[in-house]
Amino acid sequence: MNSICDVVVLTWNQLDVVKKCIESFFEKTNIPSRLIIIDNNSCDGTKEYIASLKDTENHQVSIVLNSENRGFVRGMNQGIALSEAPYVCLANSDLIFTKDWLKEIILVFEKYPDVGVLNPDSNNLGLRFDKGESLDEAAERLKIRESGDFEEMPFCIGFCMLIRRSVIEKVGVLSEEFIPMFFEDTDYSMKSNQAGYRVGVAKRSYVWHEEHVSLKDIGDKRKEEIFKNSRDVFFKKWGKILRIAWIVENYKELVENINRGIELARNGNFVWFFVKNLKVNKDKIFKENGFIKHSGVYFISYRNRVDLMWKILKKKKRYQPIIVKSRFLGYLFANLGYEVIKKFDRSKITEIKKIG
Repeated sequence: MNSICDVVVLTWNQLDVVKKCIESFFEKTNIPSRLIIIDNNSCDGTKEYIASLKDTENHQVSIVLNSENRGFVRGMNQGIALSEAPYVCLANSDLIFTKDWLKEIILVFEKYPDVGVLNPDSNNLGLRFDKGESLDEAAERLKIRESGDFEEMPFCIGFCMLIRRSVIEKVGVLSEEFIPMFFEDTDYSMKSNQAGYRVGVAKRSYVWHEEHVSLKDIGDKRKEEIFKNSRDVFFKKWGKILRIAWIVENYKELVENINRGIELARNGNFVWFFVKNLKVNKDKIFKENGFIKHSGVYFISYRNRVDLMWKILKKKKRYQPIIVKSRFLGYLFANLGYEVIKKFDRSKITEIKKIG
């Protein structure tokens, strides 16, 4: 059996959670695949459970039992080194898979040759299911509801991240700068974008993530410390993640600049276009102008300057910078402590991203 996708699952204790994940994988994955399990020296029966797993008709099983906890990054890199399939999936051990989850992702890869890294849609990305609805029912409803199969994102998230083989050949494995974990997925997305690949979500695939269950044994204080250290490494390497407010007078001016907004989002930022009296919704704006929808680009309508000021100032997380042509508005925002750019300027934005 030739594996189309090698699925790397990292385990460290949490036996009951691991069992649910593996069982759902076998039941719901109907594409030839190899399950590569890397165990980080579990001590609760998890090692014995995974050692008992056997190949099935559609699935091969490979197991690595580490004698120490090597952390998320090193553990996943062990799995990537063992993989040979055209696609590699890095999967947390606290996932529940649904029918056709992998098939829908592979279809997106095949349709868009420049897409290099994908997430399935998930509660981890804000998608919830209706009360009383099963996961499989939610997944089927999603397939019917979603007209688009791919949405671009600034970053993919490492809970279930599928990578095209050619990306691994160009970009390599997860960076060990982020040992033991956190921001390695954000970093990988940035490197993939730089290598000419788009990253995003396969909208018709659904995987449930029992968030942070796999990190329960670490402790909140240690987890926060690791997160801060990795974040600092990321910011030093790539600069700050900017929240950019871009004020335009009309729809025509928006259309002239939307490609630049997408460019900024691909460089690891989030962009809010404030458009006077905007009547068109987000999906239509992208479609009418020939772009795939990008989750890092937003559109907000404002009625007048007072309404605009209120919508920008009320945000607890400040926009930095603000792109605005109006001298009057630029003066007002500058005096309120905002970084103001009078027109799109890549070098200026790069300078603002730098950590002092």
